[in-house]
Amino acid sequence: MLFYVDAQSLKDTGMSVVKDGDFKPVYILNGRHGLANDGFNLHTIGGQELGEIRQKTVGIFPRYDLYVARQRVGSIKKMAGVWREFIFVSDLNWMIIGNLLANQYHIYHGVKSITTIAEAGTASNTVFKLEIDDPNNVAAGLLIAAILDRWRQVHNANPLVRHDNVGMSFGM
Repeated sequence: MLFYVDAQSLKDTGMSVVKDGDFKPVYILNGRHGLANDGFNLHTIGGQELGEIRQKTVGIFPRYDLYVARQRVGSIKKMAGVWREFIFVSDLNWMIIGNLLANQYHIYHGVKSITTIAEAGTASNTVFKLEIDDPNNVAAGLLIAAILDRWRQVHNANPLVRHDNVGMSFGM
């Protein structure tokens, strides 16, 4: 099954309509951004809550708890990788391997592929496409994709913005 999420809309308004492979709305993904208490909720178009992902710790590598059908199913913590990003989803035993800057990820359970996440090739590169084979993994996959995109946005600073260090003196 294919799903499309408008990441720019999620960032700007805190809400995005998730569309299926035929571009029909199927889910609503909403959440909030901040230094602490980041989180996202996933609902059906009819309003039924399917799951949520909530930030539990702050720091360089924050931890998020993943809930599906109001049951905690896993915990996500980002780890530093040399060439690629490595993220482990405990309890589900999923390993996420990908490229934070290119927004391309593969989620594996052992050697079995669970989900692939990639940019959909739009001009603005704000839409990403998820391919999820098992319907039981849809809620978890969409919520994890929202957090991965959140981490990508934090690391992608605008190169056109000048960052002056106000109040810092070099003795000149």
